[in-house]
Amino acid sequence: MPIRTAPFPCDVHQIAEQCGIKILKPALHGAMAGRPRVCFCPKTLKRLGQAHGADHLRLVLRLIVESDGNAGELQFDTIEAVSRVVLSNLVEIRADLFDTVDLGQVRAWAQFVKPGCSTAEAMATALLWRFASPDIVMPKQSAEEVAAEAKRAEIARKGRENAKRRRLKAAGDDRAAVAL
Repeated sequence: MPIRTAPFPCDVHQIAEQCGIKILKPALHGAMAGRPRVCFCPKTLKRLGQAHGADHLRLVLRLIVESDGNAGELQFDTIEAVSRVVLSNLVEIRADLFDTVDLGQVRAWAQFVKPGCSTAEAMATALLWRFASPDIVMPKQSAEEVAAEAKRAEIARKGRENAKRRRLKAAGDDRAAVAL
């Protein structure tokens, strides 16, 4: 499959309308901030749509506005973070995925901690940890695998003890070698 270098065609206003979202100019953000289904970042939507396609953008917007209590979270950082979660392919995308998550609270946390990265990156990391933590993503070992790992660890421990005993004996400290 060839790598796509040209941007995807994407009409963000049409996609937003399909999702029930009204796109306003960023200059109006202060007066209407926090209203549900209102977005002030058309450039972000256009960039995501051109980079990943209209279907990806539609999915990201619907995941935000159709989840319980998150319709007012159409902020740049939130849209970016949800897009990164979708692109990770680590999370099974379902309509109710964000119903139990307050994206506004996650965004406030990410703005507060920002560990040397952007708010969107911190949000994406927190969301991925919640939905795709190692306990969820990594397969559990069977009883046989756990027993085999314990046996390998025991063999390695005995090998280290024997090597230490040989080093001490070669150095002439027989009493220390016997004590082990």
